[in-house]
This record gives sequence, C-alpha cells and structure tokens, in this order.
Amino acid sequence: MEATQFLKREHETAKGAFKKIEEATPPQRGQLWKQLKPELKVHEQIEEAHFYGPISRDARDPQLRDWSRHHHEEVAQAEAMIEEISGLEPTDDAWLAKVKELKQTLEHHIQEEEQQIFPKAREVWDQSKLEQAGREMETGKQERLRQAA
Repeated sequence: MEATQFLKREHETAKGAFKKIEEATPPQRGQLWKQLKPELKVHEQIEEAHFYGPISRDARDPQLRDWSRHHHEEVAQAEAMIEEISGLEPTDDAWLAKVKELKQTLEHHIQEEEQQIFPKAREVWDQSKLEQAGREMETGKQERLRQAA
C-alpha cells in the first residue's frame, strides 16, 4: 500500500477510535484510551521517520521542505495534550473535554496533510517510492507497537 493511502487508513482508524471513546460510558473510556494512545504515538513516529523527514529532503516545494518542522511542532502540541489526558481520570468530564480537544487538533492536522501535503508528495515521489515508504511505515508500525507493549 502506498504511503498516502496507508496514512489515510490510519487517520480513519483514529477518527473511529475517538468516536468510540466519545460514545463510551465513563468506565469504558479508560480502556479505549489505553488502546488509542500508543497508536497515536507510533503513527507520528513512523510518519516522521518514513515519510515527512525523507520527503522534505527530496522536495523543492517550500511547503514540503518546511512541513517536517511544522509537523514536529504540531506533534509536540498533540503529545502534550496526550500526556495531560493521561494524567486525568477517564470518568471525569474534564478528561472527555481534553480528548475532544485533541481530536479537533488532530482533525485539523489530518485535513492539512490530506488536502495540501499528500498531493504535493505525489509530485516529488513516484509510485514506487510511495509504495516503498508505505511498506516501511507498515513494518515500522508493527515493530514499534510490539516494543510499546
């Protein structure tokens, strides 16, 4: 599967997980969060290692060249929110409010990626390179999730 397709699938999975959390009973939220949290962290790690870092080095487009830095800043913001959520009780309203805030932040990030960055990535990398990056991300995800377990 090529890189942008892999990432879009990951985005849809994350959106579905957030929806389940929002619809869950307060006692169920914590378990659902324990499943989502490592997925979010691993997603950002593999995205940077196998897609944004390498493509920013290959790109001539200023937005793509700068995207890795922009991506890193947004990831740092999301990671701070993830840590804040992890310090709250899943049964509290404040916890759910923070999860919703994280979801909105990530949805904005996803929209930027899918509408602005992915089309430009296709101009920089051919199908073969996109497929190679997709395979690397898939393998990297499995390895990192095993390490996190």
